[in-house]
Amino acid sequence: MSSFNLSKLANKYFLEAALSAKDLAHVPNVLALIASDDEPSLAYARATRQRFVQAGFKYELRKVNRLELEQEILRANDDPEIHGIFIYYPIFANRQDDFLRNQVHYTKDIEAGSQYWTRKLYANERHAADDQPGKKAVLPCTPLAIVKLLIELGVYQDISDDNSQPLLGRTVTIFNRSEVIGRPLAVMLSNDGARVLSFDEHGPLEFINAQPREIKIGRSEALIAADIVITGVPNTSFPPITASEIRPETACINFSSVNNFSDDITTQTARFLPRVGPMTVAMCLRNTLRLYQNFHQESSL
Repeated sequence: MSSFNLSKLANKYFLEAALSAKDLAHVPNVLALIASDDEPSLAYARATRQRFVQAGFKYELRKVNRLELEQEILRANDDPEIHGIFIYYPIFANRQDDFLRNQVHYTKDIEAGSQYWTRKLYANERHAADDQPGKKAVLPCTPLAIVKLLIELGVYQDISDDNSQPLLGRTVTIFNRSEVIGRPLAVMLSNDGARVLSFDEHGPLEFINAQPREIKIGRSEALIAADIVITGVPNTSFPPITASEIRPETACINFSSVNNFSDDITTQTARFLPRVGPMTVAMCLRNTLRLYQNFHQESSL
């Protein structure tokens, strides 16, 4: 797996989205809202916009005051010409951000962070709505990107439609339990059959079939037991995971802006990905298409 090319894989999904967009009667229209002056966030927003536009989508990137963001979301919810809403977080970096996520109407929620999609995920309901059993739900972009990468890394078993638990017998250790990425990812992987050991500053939880329980287990034991290790700790105080802490050829993925693995990790495994960003953007495109096809296509004809 040393020849694994993240950008090439992301580009495959990008091209699929671009081809699907060409077949639509109308172009999906996205409103992206950013309320930050942080230059890295602005750069990421501009890069995302460029990717969407290259794929044939309409994508307005609008800079707003964070105190006006709620009203901007509500106006976009009511605008039939807007098919998807994308918000760049953090904004307040507290529970206010969770409130804002839930103001986005589920039919336009590209990031699938609102309670509507969260409830479906936790219940393992894979359809978009009760009256739309043939239309698939959307999933949070970064967790979905990680699942696609794990499939590409070869750690999933048979991923055919009739195999509902392709990670059965696998153990996954995750260092991050945020409501945006870490917890949804733990639920998704446990829904696929894995035993998930989830860590954050409050200690470990074990997820089996999406159900968490308290467990007493340390970092060393959780790492050596893992077939898959996923990290998303956004600070340098986290001791990087070293080659001696994992088994040979453990699949390792880092989605933090800080690399949570030591430089020697590749001496123990070739299945190491230090970033997932391009795949996250590709999954945002995928979600936008799915929302348009599920909820907006007929009204646009």
